[in-house]
Amino acid sequence: MLAKSSQDQVLAINQNSVHPLRFRPLPFLRNPHAQTLLGHLMPGPRLAFPTRVRTVALVDGDLLAVHENVPPGWRDGQGIVILVHGLGGSHRSGYILRLAKRFLQHGCRVLRVDLRGAGAGAGLARRTYHAGCSGDLRAVVLDVHQRDPGSEMVLVGMSLGGNIVLKLAGEAASDPVPGLRAVAAVGPPIDLERCAFLMSRRPFYDRYFARNLVKQVRWHQRHFPEVSLPQFPRRLIMRQFDDLLTAPRWGFTDALDYYRRASALPVLSQVRVPAFILTARDDPFIAVESFEDLAGVNGLEVHIAEHGGHLGFLGRDGAGGFRWAERRVFEWVLRQFIDPISITVQNHSPLEIHQ
Repeated sequence: MLAKSSQDQVLAINQNSVHPLRFRPLPFLRNPHAQTLLGHLMPGPRLAFPTRVRTVALVDGDLLAVHENVPPGWRDGQGIVILVHGLGGSHRSGYILRLAKRFLQHGCRVLRVDLRGAGAGAGLARRTYHAGCSGDLRAVVLDVHQRDPGSEMVLVGMSLGGNIVLKLAGEAASDPVPGLRAVAAVGPPIDLERCAFLMSRRPFYDRYFARNLVKQVRWHQRHFPEVSLPQFPRRLIMRQFDDLLTAPRWGFTDALDYYRRASALPVLSQVRVPAFILTARDDPFIAVESFEDLAGVNGLEVHIAEHGGHLGFLGRDGAGGFRWAERRVFEWVLRQFIDPISITVQNHSPLEIHQ
Protein backbone atom coordinates (compact mmCIF):
# COMPACT_ATOMS: atom_id res chain seq x y z
CA MET A 1 0.00 0.00 0.00
CA LEU A 2 1.36 3.42 -0.91
CA ALA A 3 0.97 6.37 1.45
CA LYS A 4 -0.05 9.74 0.08
CA SER A 5 2.80 12.19 -0.46
CA SER A 6 3.24 15.93 -1.00
CA GLN A 7 6.07 17.60 -2.84
CA ASP A 8 8.39 17.54 0.18
CA GLN A 9 7.10 14.39 1.84
CA VAL A 10 8.74 11.02 1.63
CA LEU A 11 6.58 8.26 0.20
CA ALA A 12 6.51 5.34 2.64
CA ILE A 13 5.85 1.81 1.37
CA ASN A 14 4.61 -0.86 3.78
CA GLN A 15 4.79 1.52 6.71
CA ASN A 16 1.67 1.35 8.86
CA SER A 17 3.59 2.01 12.09
CA VAL A 18 5.93 4.81 10.99
CA HIS A 19 4.88 8.33 10.13
CA PRO A 20 5.96 9.44 6.66
CA LEU A 21 9.31 11.21 6.78
CA ARG A 22 9.61 14.75 5.47
CA PHE A 23 12.56 16.19 3.60
CA ARG A 24 12.88 19.85 2.67
CA PRO A 25 15.84 20.64 0.42
CA LEU A 26 17.93 23.71 1.11
CA PRO A 27 16.73 26.76 -0.84
CA PHE A 28 17.76 26.62 -4.49
CA LEU A 29 18.88 22.97 -4.08
CA ARG A 30 15.91 21.06 -5.43
CA ASN A 31 17.99 20.24 -8.50
CA PRO A 32 19.11 16.60 -8.18
CA HIS A 33 22.47 17.23 -9.83
CA ALA A 34 23.26 20.04 -7.39
CA GLN A 35 22.30 17.75 -4.51
CA THR A 36 24.41 14.90 -5.90
CA LEU A 37 27.54 16.90 -6.71
CA LEU A 38 27.60 19.09 -3.60
CA GLY A 39 26.87 16.10 -1.40
CA HIS A 40 29.78 14.25 -2.96
CA LEU A 41 32.29 17.08 -2.74
CA MET A 42 31.96 17.81 0.97
CA PRO A 43 34.57 15.93 3.04
CA GLY A 44 33.93 14.00 6.21
CA PRO A 45 35.11 14.79 9.76
CA ARG A 46 38.06 13.43 11.71
CA LEU A 47 37.19 10.68 14.18
CA ALA A 48 38.00 11.32 17.83
CA PHE A 49 38.52 7.65 18.69
CA PRO A 50 41.61 5.60 17.70
CA THR A 51 41.31 3.39 14.63
CA ARG A 52 42.54 -0.19 14.49
CA VAL A 53 42.89 -1.82 11.08
CA ARG A 54 42.07 -5.52 10.93
CA THR A 55 42.26 -7.90 7.99
CA VAL A 56 39.58 -10.46 7.19
CA ALA A 57 40.52 -13.53 5.14
CA LEU A 58 38.30 -14.53 2.20
CA VAL A 59 37.85 -18.02 0.81
CA ASP A 60 39.97 -17.39 -2.30
CA GLY A 61 42.95 -16.10 -0.33
CA ASP A 62 42.25 -12.39 -0.74
CA LEU A 63 42.01 -10.12 2.30
CA LEU A 64 39.76 -7.22 3.25
CA ALA A 65 40.83 -4.22 5.34
CA VAL A 66 38.37 -3.33 8.11
CA HIS A 67 38.79 -0.13 10.13
CA GLU A 68 37.51 -0.47 13.68
CA ASN A 69 36.72 2.25 16.21
CA VAL A 70 35.61 1.40 19.75
CA PRO A 71 34.25 4.11 22.06
CA PRO A 72 35.39 4.11 25.70
CA GLY A 73 33.41 1.73 27.88
CA TRP A 74 32.04 -0.37 25.02
CA ARG A 75 31.73 -4.06 25.93
CA ASP A 76 30.60 -7.30 24.32
CA GLY A 77 26.84 -7.38 24.06
CA GLN A 78 26.51 -3.76 22.99
CA GLY A 79 25.73 -2.62 19.46
CA ILE A 80 28.06 -2.87 16.48
CA VAL A 81 27.53 -0.94 13.25
CA ILE A 82 29.25 -2.04 10.04
CA LEU A 83 29.48 0.62 7.32
CA VAL A 84 29.94 -0.25 3.62
CA HIS A 85 30.94 2.36 1.04
CA GLY A 86 29.69 2.88 -2.49
CA LEU A 87 31.21 2.77 -5.97
CA GLY A 88 34.62 4.42 -6.02
CA GLY A 89 34.52 4.98 -2.26
CA SER A 90 36.39 3.67 0.77
CA HIS A 91 36.52 3.89 4.55
CA ARG A 92 37.53 7.54 4.07
CA SER A 93 34.39 8.56 2.13
CA GLY A 94 32.67 11.59 3.63
CA TYR A 95 29.34 9.85 4.26
CA ILE A 96 31.12 6.92 5.95
CA LEU A 97 33.09 9.20 8.27
CA ARG A 98 30.03 11.27 9.17
CA LEU A 99 27.99 8.21 10.05
CA ALA A 100 30.88 6.69 11.99
CA LYS A 101 31.21 9.86 14.07
CA ARG A 102 27.51 9.85 14.91
CA PHE A 103 27.45 6.21 15.99
CA LEU A 104 30.66 6.47 18.01
CA GLN A 105 29.37 9.49 19.89
CA HIS A 106 26.37 7.44 20.95
CA GLY A 107 28.21 4.39 22.19
CA CYS A 108 28.25 2.06 19.17
CA ARG A 109 31.34 0.22 18.05
CA VAL A 110 31.91 1.00 14.36
CA LEU A 111 33.60 -0.96 11.58
CA ARG A 112 34.28 0.70 8.22
CA VAL A 113 34.84 -1.89 5.50
CA ASP A 114 37.14 -1.37 2.53
CA LEU A 115 35.79 -3.63 -0.19
CA ARG A 116 38.33 -5.59 -2.26
CA GLY A 117 40.94 -3.34 -3.78
CA ALA A 118 39.54 -0.16 -2.19
CA GLY A 119 41.20 2.17 0.29
CA ALA A 120 43.69 0.40 2.53
CA GLY A 121 42.79 -2.89 0.85
CA ALA A 122 44.39 -2.02 -2.50
CA GLY A 123 47.33 -4.34 -1.91
CA LEU A 124 45.45 -7.08 -0.08
CA ALA A 125 43.23 -8.56 -2.79
CA ARG A 126 44.00 -9.73 -6.33
CA ARG A 127 40.42 -9.09 -7.40
CA THR A 128 38.44 -5.86 -7.08
CA TYR A 129 34.94 -5.64 -5.65
CA HIS A 130 31.62 -5.70 -7.50
CA ALA A 131 28.02 -4.79 -6.61
CA GLY A 132 27.01 -8.30 -5.56
CA CYS A 133 29.93 -9.35 -3.36
CA SER A 134 27.74 -10.24 -0.38
CA GLY A 135 29.98 -13.23 0.39
CA ASP A 136 32.82 -10.86 1.25
CA LEU A 137 30.60 -8.94 3.67
CA ARG A 138 29.41 -12.23 5.18
CA ALA A 139 33.05 -13.03 5.98
CA VAL A 140 33.36 -9.71 7.85
CA VAL A 141 30.20 -10.35 9.89
CA LEU A 142 31.29 -13.88 10.78
CA ASP A 143 34.71 -12.62 11.84
CA VAL A 144 33.16 -10.01 14.14
CA HIS A 145 30.68 -12.53 15.55
CA GLN A 146 33.44 -14.99 16.42
CA ARG A 147 35.26 -12.30 18.41
CA ASP A 148 32.17 -10.73 20.03
CA PRO A 149 29.40 -13.35 19.98
CA GLY A 150 27.18 -11.43 22.39
CA SER A 151 26.77 -8.37 20.19
CA GLU A 152 24.24 -7.76 17.48
CA MET A 153 25.25 -6.04 14.25
CA VAL A 154 23.46 -3.62 11.96
CA LEU A 155 24.84 -3.27 8.44
CA VAL A 156 24.59 0.13 6.75
CA GLY A 157 25.35 0.40 3.03
CA MET A 158 25.53 3.53 0.94
CA SER A 159 24.83 3.35 -2.81
CA LEU A 160 26.53 0.19 -4.16
CA GLY A 161 27.23 -0.83 -0.56
CA GLY A 162 23.49 -0.68 0.05
CA ASN A 163 22.87 -3.29 -2.64
CA ILE A 164 25.47 -5.54 -1.00
CA VAL A 165 23.97 -5.35 2.52
CA LEU A 166 20.43 -5.93 1.21
CA LYS A 167 21.56 -8.88 -0.90
CA LEU A 168 23.24 -10.45 2.13
CA ALA A 169 20.09 -9.95 4.20
CA GLY A 170 18.01 -11.74 1.56
CA GLU A 171 20.47 -14.61 1.32
CA ALA A 172 20.52 -14.94 5.12
CA ALA A 173 17.00 -16.38 5.03
CA SER A 174 18.36 -19.67 3.69
CA ASP A 175 21.96 -19.30 4.89
CA PRO A 176 21.79 -17.56 8.29
CA VAL A 177 24.30 -14.90 9.31
CA PRO A 178 24.96 -15.10 13.08
CA GLY A 179 24.59 -11.80 14.90
CA LEU A 180 22.85 -9.97 12.06
CA ARG A 181 20.23 -7.71 13.64
CA ALA A 182 19.15 -5.39 10.82
CA VAL A 183 20.24 -3.68 7.60
CA ALA A 184 19.89 -0.15 6.21
CA ALA A 185 20.62 1.25 2.76
CA VAL A 186 20.59 4.70 1.16
CA GLY A 187 20.38 5.03 -2.63
CA PRO A 188 21.05 1.33 -3.33
CA PRO A 189 21.09 0.14 -6.98
CA ILE A 190 18.89 -2.87 -6.22
CA ASP A 191 18.16 -3.44 -9.92
CA LEU A 192 21.49 -3.02 -11.66
CA GLU A 193 20.08 -3.55 -15.14
CA ARG A 194 17.63 -0.68 -14.76
CA CYS A 195 20.29 1.51 -13.16
CA ALA A 196 22.75 0.80 -15.97
CA PHE A 197 20.14 1.88 -18.50
CA LEU A 198 19.41 5.05 -16.55
CA MET A 199 23.13 5.75 -16.22
CA SER A 200 23.56 5.42 -19.99
CA ARG A 201 21.18 8.37 -20.38
CA ARG A 202 23.41 10.49 -18.14
CA PRO A 203 26.73 10.59 -20.08
CA PHE A 204 28.44 12.86 -17.56
CA TYR A 205 27.93 10.41 -14.68
CA ASP A 206 28.43 7.34 -16.84
CA ARG A 207 31.87 8.41 -18.04
CA TYR A 208 32.84 9.91 -14.68
CA PHE A 209 32.34 6.62 -12.84
CA ALA A 210 33.96 4.63 -15.63
CA ARG A 211 37.05 6.86 -15.61
CA ASN A 212 37.34 6.61 -11.84
CA LEU A 213 37.08 2.83 -11.94
CA VAL A 214 39.81 2.62 -14.56
CA LYS A 215 42.05 4.75 -12.33
CA GLN A 216 41.23 2.50 -9.41
CA VAL A 217 42.01 -0.76 -11.18
CA ARG A 218 45.22 0.67 -12.66
CA TRP A 219 46.34 1.73 -9.19
CA HIS A 220 45.40 -1.72 -7.95
CA GLN A 221 47.51 -3.32 -10.70
CA ARG A 222 50.62 -1.64 -9.28
CA HIS A 223 50.27 -4.02 -6.35
CA PHE A 224 49.57 -7.01 -8.60
CA PRO A 225 51.38 -6.41 -11.92
CA GLU A 226 50.78 -10.00 -12.97
CA VAL A 227 46.99 -9.36 -13.07
CA SER A 228 46.34 -8.17 -16.62
CA LEU A 229 43.88 -5.47 -17.57
CA PRO A 230 41.83 -5.24 -20.76
CA GLN A 231 42.29 -2.48 -23.31
CA PHE A 232 39.74 0.15 -22.34
CA PRO A 233 38.31 2.41 -25.08
CA ARG A 234 38.98 6.11 -24.74
CA ARG A 235 35.36 7.15 -24.16
CA LEU A 236 34.54 4.32 -21.80
CA ILE A 237 31.11 3.90 -20.23
CA MET A 238 30.07 1.71 -17.30
CA ARG A 239 28.44 -1.01 -19.40
CA GLN A 240 31.71 -1.43 -21.34
CA PHE A 241 33.77 -1.51 -18.14
CA ASP A 242 31.58 -4.28 -16.74
CA ASP A 243 31.71 -6.23 -20.02
CA LEU A 244 35.49 -5.93 -20.26
CA LEU A 245 36.54 -6.38 -16.62
CA THR A 246 33.87 -7.02 -13.98
CA ALA A 247 32.08 -9.87 -15.75
CA PRO A 248 35.09 -11.95 -16.86
CA ARG A 249 36.97 -11.37 -13.59
CA TRP A 250 34.05 -12.72 -11.56
CA GLY A 251 32.79 -15.47 -13.85
CA PHE A 252 29.73 -13.73 -15.29
CA THR A 253 28.89 -14.24 -18.96
CA ASP A 254 28.73 -10.51 -19.67
CA ALA A 255 27.60 -7.25 -18.07
CA LEU A 256 23.91 -8.12 -18.38
CA ASP A 257 24.44 -11.47 -16.64
CA TYR A 258 26.36 -9.64 -13.91
CA TYR A 259 23.63 -7.05 -13.43
CA ARG A 260 20.90 -9.66 -13.11
CA ARG A 261 22.78 -11.99 -10.76
CA ALA A 262 24.32 -9.31 -8.54
CA SER A 263 21.15 -7.27 -7.91
CA ALA A 264 19.51 -7.41 -4.49
CA LEU A 265 15.97 -6.97 -5.85
CA PRO A 266 15.28 -10.69 -6.55
CA VAL A 267 16.03 -11.67 -2.93
CA LEU A 268 14.44 -8.76 -1.06
CA SER A 269 11.20 -10.69 -0.55
CA GLN A 270 13.23 -13.17 1.51
CA VAL A 271 14.59 -10.63 4.01
CA ARG A 272 13.68 -11.65 7.56
CA VAL A 273 15.46 -8.95 9.57
CA PRO A 274 14.38 -5.31 9.89
CA ALA A 275 15.41 -3.45 6.74
CA PHE A 276 15.36 0.29 6.06
CA ILE A 277 15.71 1.65 2.51
CA LEU A 278 15.81 5.32 1.59
CA THR A 279 16.11 6.72 -1.93
CA ALA A 280 15.15 9.82 -3.92
CA ARG A 281 12.76 9.90 -6.84
CA ASP A 282 15.07 12.33 -8.64
CA ASP A 283 18.26 10.28 -8.13
CA PRO A 284 20.11 10.67 -11.47
CA PHE A 285 21.12 7.01 -11.76
CA ILE A 286 19.09 4.90 -9.30
CA ALA A 287 15.87 3.69 -10.92
CA VAL A 288 12.96 4.56 -8.63
CA GLU A 289 10.65 2.00 -10.30
CA SER A 290 12.55 -0.77 -8.54
CA PHE A 291 11.50 0.57 -5.14
CA GLU A 292 7.90 1.03 -6.17
CA ASP A 293 7.92 -2.64 -7.16
CA LEU A 294 8.51 -3.46 -3.47
CA ALA A 295 5.01 -2.34 -2.52
CA GLY A 296 3.94 -5.95 -2.02
CA VAL A 297 6.92 -7.01 0.07
CA ASN A 298 6.11 -7.10 3.77
CA GLY A 299 8.68 -6.21 6.40
CA LEU A 300 10.69 -3.69 4.40
CA GLU A 301 10.73 0.00 5.31
CA VAL A 302 11.01 1.70 1.94
CA HIS A 303 11.04 5.50 1.83
CA ILE A 304 11.07 7.47 -1.44
CA ALA A 305 11.82 11.19 -1.19
CA GLU A 306 10.75 13.50 -3.99
CA HIS A 307 14.13 15.25 -3.88
CA GLY A 308 17.65 14.52 -2.70
CA GLY A 309 19.65 13.35 -5.71
CA HIS A 310 22.17 10.58 -5.10
CA LEU A 311 23.34 10.56 -1.46
CA GLY A 312 22.71 14.30 -1.33
CA PHE A 313 19.69 15.10 0.84
CA LEU A 314 21.10 18.50 1.82
CA GLY A 315 18.16 19.77 3.81
CA ARG A 316 16.78 22.49 6.03
CA ASP A 317 14.51 20.31 8.17
CA GLY A 318 15.36 21.01 11.79
CA ALA A 319 14.41 17.45 12.69
CA GLY A 320 16.95 16.01 10.31
CA GLY A 321 19.56 18.70 9.94
CA PHE A 322 21.78 19.52 7.00
CA ARG A 323 22.64 15.85 6.25
CA TRP A 324 19.07 14.68 6.38
CA ALA A 325 19.40 11.10 5.06
CA GLU A 326 22.36 10.29 7.30
CA ARG A 327 20.38 11.48 10.32
CA ARG A 328 17.40 9.36 9.32
CA VAL A 329 19.56 6.22 8.99
CA PHE A 330 21.36 6.97 12.24
CA GLU A 331 18.11 7.28 14.19
CA TRP A 332 16.64 4.13 12.66
CA VAL A 333 19.73 2.07 13.46
CA LEU A 334 19.76 3.15 17.09
CA ARG A 335 16.15 2.06 17.45
CA GLN A 336 17.18 -1.45 16.41
CA PHE A 337 19.48 -1.77 19.40
CA ILE A 338 17.77 -0.13 22.37
CA ASP A 339 14.81 1.95 23.55
CA PRO A 340 15.48 5.42 22.08
CA ILE A 341 14.30 7.10 25.29
CA SER A 342 17.23 5.57 27.18
CA ILE A 343 19.95 6.67 24.76
CA THR A 344 22.52 8.72 26.68
CA VAL A 345 26.26 8.81 26.23
CA GLN A 346 28.97 10.30 28.39
CA ASN A 347 29.58 13.96 27.43
CA HIS A 348 26.51 13.97 25.18
CA SER A 349 22.92 14.96 25.88
CA PRO A 350 20.08 12.45 25.41
CA LEU A 351 19.28 11.87 21.77
CA GLU A 352 15.81 12.82 20.59
CA ILE A 353 14.47 10.38 18.02
CA HIS A 354 12.27 12.01 15.38
CA GLN A 355 9.59 10.08 13.50
